Amino acid sequence: MKWVVFAAMMALLPAFPCAAAETFDCPLHQNAMGAPVIHLGAAQVDSIGTMLSHRNLQVIDEIDKAYRQGKYGPVGTKSANDAALSAFIYHSNTAFDFVTTMALQEDAIYVTSDVDLAEAFKSKFRNPGFYPVVSLESAMTGFGHYCLTFRLDQPPVDIVVAGERMRGWSEDTDIDGRKVKVLNIDMKTFSADRVHVVYERHSQGEIKVIETEAKGLPLRVTLMEKITGNYVRKWGFHKIDSVGMWKTVVPGIDPAPAGALCGSAIYFPKLQLEMRLLPDVGFDDLRKYDYAEPFLTMDAVKELQAKKLDWLQVKKNLRFRNWEGEGDIPQFMRDRYPDK
Repeated sequence: MKWVVFAAMMALLPAFPCAAAETFDCPLHQNAMGAPVIHLGAAQVDSIGTMLSHRNLQVIDEIDKAYRQGKYGPVGTKSANDAALSAFIYHSNTAFDFVTTMALQEDAIYVTSDVDLAEAFKSKFRNPGFYPVVSLESAMTGFGHYCLTFRLDQPPVDIVVAGERMRGWSEDTDIDGRKVKVLNIDMKTFSADRVHVVYERHSQGEIKVIETEAKGLPLRVTLMEKITGNYVRKWGFHKIDSVGMWKTVVPGIDPAPAGALCGSAIYFPKLQLEMRLLPDVGFDDLRKYDYAEPFLTMDAVKELQAKKLDWLQVKKNLRFRNWEGEGDIPQFMRDRYPDK
């Protein structure tokens, strides 16, 4: 049902001509398929975000009603609270779920920018996910692909995204023997740690969804692969090759069964971490990171905080308590992205 809703939202968006002054070795910029280009302006971004938030609030209401009726066990018990939260984790949607839908369709190319995303991401929506909204000249997606183009000629900038400070600045750096101008983005992760994300002028990759299984349960895996121009600077300088997010498919608003998996990871081939007082050491190339929280408006999260639901607790920083995902990295991911 959620895919039908997403498709209906996209069908309402008008197509506009979009001429690019600069071209890249990218199927979306080249547009050999002759697809219409649909610009997501500020109004469209706001409308889509509001509808995504409303959909997640409907899921919360449905789960809370079932919780009060005893579907998850005796009301107020830890087991019932855990089961209801599990149901929400597996049935809510993140912003990236919608981006994936746009990326996989083959009817149009969608494009937006930091100008279009500014107000929505800075103040209206609490959990926009991991988005490089600093100096973002354009973001394009469709036909199983995405690409990001950044402005590298601007002075350092500080912005606040959903209550968290982000800072961006450009500099020259050496990448594999190349002198490259890059954009640095200093941002906070869900786990409250800070990380440096680095982009070249143009970054791109492929997006796909694979239906598989893990521990005898159906598993949906969303992958960003063949990523170029994207790095992380922490305990060294590391190239991002792929990103994966997975979630066991659970019917209705049932809690996840034993063995269910929910999480995300980034693949850094030949990862070496440079740590003080220790020699350079190797770690697993596939590294787990914070699973995205459900997409909601700031007002909606504040209202949930005030409601003080037994099973869905909102912390002072408006993050959800106990939202760490479940289980380890599935074997499918380890086989697809082995240590180098």
